[in-house]
Amino acid sequence: MAVIASSAERRTLSLLAGQTSLAQTAWTMASPSIVITFLAVSVGMPVFLVGALVSVRQLASSLTDIFLFERIAKVRNRKLALSLCDMILALCFGATIVSVLFGTQTQTNIVFVVCIFTMGVADEFQHLLMTDFLADNLQSKSRLLLQYTQMAIGGGFGVALAWIAHELTLELPPLSRHSIVVTIGIACFALSALTILAVEDSAPTNAARPSATRSPLRLARNYYLNVLAMMKQSWFRQYVVITTVFSAVILAVPFFALIAAETHHTTSKGLTAMVTSYALGYIVAGPLWGTLNNVSHRMVMITCSLLVGFCGSILATLHMLNLQHDLRIHAIAIFVVTLAVRGIVAVLQVYFMEIAPKGQRVKGIAVARSFSRLTMICLSALLAAVVHLQETVWAIFFIAFVSFATATISYFFAKKFEDTT
Repeated sequence: MAVIASSAERRTLSLLAGQTSLAQTAWTMASPSIVITFLAVSVGMPVFLVGALVSVRQLASSLTDIFLFERIAKVRNRKLALSLCDMILALCFGATIVSVLFGTQTQTNIVFVVCIFTMGVADEFQHLLMTDFLADNLQSKSRLLLQYTQMAIGGGFGVALAWIAHELTLELPPLSRHSIVVTIGIACFALSALTILAVEDSAPTNAARPSATRSPLRLARNYYLNVLAMMKQSWFRQYVVITTVFSAVILAVPFFALIAAETHHTTSKGLTAMVTSYALGYIVAGPLWGTLNNVSHRMVMITCSLLVGFCGSILATLHMLNLQHDLRIHAIAIFVVTLAVRGIVAVLQVYFMEIAPKGQRVKGIAVARSFSRLTMICLSALLAAVVHLQETVWAIFFIAFVSFATATISYFFAKKFEDTT
């Protein structure tokens, strides 16, 4: 690993490592894919709606990519905007807890849909802005180090906090235990919001950004023109293809969590085991994919796809044979798919920051993610319908099949992708 350029960058890296680790811990303890799914199943939310929450979040992110990308690129105070996003996320998770503990079934369903939508907007806004922020304030090696350090540290905190919460709440009913886990995540989001304010934004153009367009029609037109402009560039077309290919594989975590929640949401160790496995996936993902990404992006893509494919096939087969009741089976499955999905997300993020020109980072990632989000919206809606009409196990079979297909596509297509890095 190369030596970091200056003391100022070392300080920035240290603060960002703390902030992103807190954010990672928050997403672990209040994960929409794991914890919110357990909460939704525990309060008796229809399984179709639980599955559709994935589509709601993806839709919110897509609208952010389309209508807010220009505003994000022109944000003057990026630190404050990033901090406010964390606070909005904390408030949304807090609202879900209040609705679960005190609301009626109908009220809870509405709050979940509204909050998941708002989370999708805030998370995507923050992701796009953070991509630009990191690219301006950290060098390549520092960004790579931060990318994998936050996984390991955040995952470690997540494991520790999950077990502490479990030991302190053994006598409480499942719903109360689930709510306490989310509350810990809310506290981590608040700390993350405060920490980012201490980071110095060194981008020289930050104070001179012009005002963003406010008209929705003009924003939609600008987005359309932006798509046309970006698609003329070969590096961008290649990136869009590879991100779209991995869309179905990235959906593995919420549907694996759904089948686990259906089986174990009433047990005293169910959520703790899932959160711990989810966090361990991040811990292992950091050093593992950090090492392999330096060797071959193609190897990471193929390996991650195969992990999801084999894991999904085995889990679905066990369910068909009615051998799925052991909590350890679902815990291992969550660990494997989390590990694989983090590998895919990380390699795509690192690659994009390396190849995207400064003036095209935000609009480029916004367009690319909107394409992949549209694919995920369609796929998650389809899988939610399958879950409603049949069983969740058939959604797992579908994800496994697509993952094997993705591994095959990556083997032939990603060679070109890898050669450009």
